[in-house]
Amino acid sequence: MKTTVSVFIKFSLIIISWLLVGCGSTSKVFTDYDKSAHLDEYETFGWLTQTGIEERNNPLYYNELNDKRIKYAVGNQMEGRNYRFSENPELLIHYHIIINDRTMLRTDPYGYYGPYWMSSEVTMYEYREGTLIVDLMDAATNSLVWRGWVTNFLKNSDPQKMEKSMNDAVNMIFSKYPYRAGKKDESIDLQN
Repeated sequence: MKTTVSVFIKFSLIIISWLLVGCGSTSKVFTDYDKSAHLDEYETFGWLTQTGIEERNNPLYYNELNDKRIKYAVGNQMEGRNYRFSENPELLIHYHIIINDRTMLRTDPYGYYGPYWMSSEVTMYEYREGTLIVDLMDAATNSLVWRGWVTNFLKNSDPQKMEKSMNDAVNMIFSKYPYRAGKKDESIDLQN
């Protein structure tokens, strides 16, 4: 009886581990900023002109449709924080899309060791990981004042789902941006 319970517990731990590994592909958001910059004192934003560098790197993702999607989503986030779009902005915005091919190895059963009667199998999965980076730059000094990025935002390269992926990625990035235009003491509470 004791060995049956022991085998059941080990088997249950293996199943739970598989589930945790399967759920490990969540998006993660990061930010960095210039601590001497006062992002709440800026009131206008605009877009840095494209140089064409990114277009040569990822033509599948750097295209006019995704450019419109990202600019629309970022513009909504900035306007929701009382920033105004301007042809002569105080903040310049630029974005980058980075696509990396990744490989993951999974052993079945989970881990490298198991009872002698269980055979081990190693499965290799190839997948594409996308990172979206949004930069805010001081237009007067052309220096980076805030950067937000989300990893693993690209769940699917299906064009029908791309708009939702882009919107979700931008929303996740700006969920970590606590500032409002011209509101020095009224930054957004990120806990809500």
